[in-house]
Amino acid sequence: MLILLVLLIATIAFSVYQYITKPKMGYVVVSEVYNGFDMKKEMEKKYQDTSIARKKILDSLELEIKVIQNKISEKTLIKAADTMGYNELLDEYLLKKKFFDEDNTALSKKYDEEIITKLNLYVNDFGELYHYNYIFGTGGNGSLMFADQNENLTNKLIDFINMKYKGK
Repeated sequence: MLILLVLLIATIAFSVYQYITKPKMGYVVVSEVYNGFDMKKEMEKKYQDTSIARKKILDSLELEIKVIQNKISEKTLIKAADTMGYNELLDEYLLKKKFFDEDNTALSKKYDEEIITKLNLYVNDFGELYHYNYIFGTGGNGSLMFADQNENLTNKLIDFINMKYKGK
């Protein structure tokens, strides 16, 4: 009987030890965290404002080009001097369009890198503060195929990173 009691106590102690030392894990839906991050929303707005301002410049140049095109097409005899301003304006339009397209791509990449860097910092802070051993990301790409919904930290993490971003 004593041996049975010792075995029972040992089994219970072992179970408690395993429970206590079990790593704390959770997962987040990466796209929801990224899209819910206030910094991402702010950067997206900045990008949109820049993109719209540049589009207005190009639209204005395009309108000038069309006006000149109409004037040229109405004349039967076109002088070289008449088309010179048109060619210069067309060159300016094409150069600005190329520059704006390249710069918009670079700006988008720069903003994404800044967002990811800050997001990774905040996820690390979250993990340390709440004593997680692992935080997995899921996005439907096969990295995490299944997880219990009770382990989903997405909304908790979004709240945390936005508070950190706001300096709270």
